[in-house]
Amino acid sequence: MGTAFSIDTRGLSHEEKEGKLFPAIETLKSGERLDVTFDFDPHPLVYMLGSKPELKVTKEQKGSREWVLRIEQTASNRVTASQDGSAAKETLKALLRELKSEKITEELKERAKTFLGSVDARTLGVLEQELIQEGISHEEIRKSLCDVHLEAMCDSLVEKRISVSAPHPVHTLMEEHRIIVDGLHKLKGITDRMKQYSGYSDMGADFDLLKEIAHLMVEAELHHQREEDALFPRLHLHGITEPPDIMKEEHVEFRAHKRALFAIVNRTGTPFWEFKKAVIEHGEFISRELESHIFKEDNILYQIALQVFTDEDWKEIKRDCDKIGYCCFTPQDLVATTELDLRPLPPPQRHKQIFEMWSALPSGGILRIINDHDPKPLYYQFEAEHKGDFTWDYDQQGPEDWIVRIGHK
Repeated sequence: MGTAFSIDTRGLSHEEKEGKLFPAIETLKSGERLDVTFDFDPHPLVYMLGSKPELKVTKEQKGSREWVLRIEQTASNRVTASQDGSAAKETLKALLRELKSEKITEELKERAKTFLGSVDARTLGVLEQELIQEGISHEEIRKSLCDVHLEAMCDSLVEKRISVSAPHPVHTLMEEHRIIVDGLHKLKGITDRMKQYSGYSDMGADFDLLKEIAHLMVEAELHHQREEDALFPRLHLHGITEPPDIMKEEHVEFRAHKRALFAIVNRTGTPFWEFKKAVIEHGEFISRELESHIFKEDNILYQIALQVFTDEDWKEIKRDCDKIGYCCFTPQDLVATTELDLRPLPPPQRHKQIFEMWSALPSGGILRIINDHDPKPLYYQFEAEHKGDFTWDYDQQGPEDWIVRIGHK
């Protein structure tokens, strides 16, 4: 085995950690090893560095708050500032031009990921700085490269995907995402149909639906606030900065478009041509970009958090989330739940008692019924009499008992 080096980053700031870590990695020769001690789980670094073919990266936990990352240089095929940096800069320029186009193919993404995996962090920073000096904006570079960075991380994270159930904060965030995405699909349908409308009278039911969706999008600000105030800061404490910072920057863009859509929809007296133009502009941006953003959060950001945070981290995040409040629905542990065991009741009395108790629930409340058969006829009665005002979820489906949660929207 070649020469071994070690670095202890405990107690250092994020900038100091990076200042020690990346230069040390860059100087490793083939066969050499670097052991780095952290006071947080360096999980994202395992994936980021592990994507580089010349590095072998392993992680070991030494104690409750001590991790050691072993980084071995297996080959000297990296692109560095002193190794044909001019060619690397031209390659990056070409990739940026292609990534800015509307036709981003899988082949282009793979080429970009291969290039990013072959360039060490310091060299990439030097190349980006040179491009900025040549007139390419930092924003342009960030927007072009961040999705590729995140997608490369997603490929690794999916192998160890973690699922959680209610009332875990991630479960709540993802359930809210499901509701928001449904609204985005409806918004996309409206903006497509808007192109054929020539006046308010043409819109029919779409006008009220558009107002409802615009309200949902603005209400979802509580969702973003919980991410920004409860989740993202804790990711920073674990040394994970780029993914949450990217998501937060995108929140700023969404916030402007959502507020503009809400304002135009709720303003009276706007000429239809102006109304139509604004709805299409903001609606198309929101429906396209926010769904992509949600995919990245569900499959990358939340997975990083699930694989790094401790149980105590999640308890504190949950407390913070409860203080901030919720938007699309209330997590199960905060919902007023009433239980009704139907099995001792005579069948003729059951439906009457169910509807009386359900009607008395507060908004967001749950009636949990236990029955000796599948209460499917009850579902059809709710659908006929209270369509859109109830939710229906099975906790248990036989063989002897059926348990259903009937929510009051």
